[in-house]
Amino acid sequence: MRCRAHVSGPARRLYFGGMRALVFASIVASAVASIVTSAGCTEPRSTACKEVCKREAECIDTLGSKSPFDEKECIAACAALEHDVENSAAKVQQHIACVNQQTSCPAVLECK
Repeated sequence: MRCRAHVSGPARRLYFGGMRALVFASIVASAVASIVTSAGCTEPRSTACKEVCKREAECIDTLGSKSPFDEKECIAACAALEHDVENSAAKVQQHIACVNQQTSCPAVLECK
């Protein structure tokens, strides 16, 4: 009995072509599973966090502050803290309220 690896001619191309397709399908399935899994691990982004971080970023730009600020990181941190009901959610809501009440950028950046 011959091993399939020793198949020759058109049958060999068919066998190895099928193997390539199987490997490719496996890689694609793994990539899709990875994306779906990682998407489930991120906190949903609240509208309030997006608005507050956008305003803070605009104020930092307007004032020419040298402080490093990444709006996307701000939104991610805000959303994560917002969902930490036991420890941080109340502080996040206070910060959001403070920023929303301010009329000037220096006052926005003073919010704790």
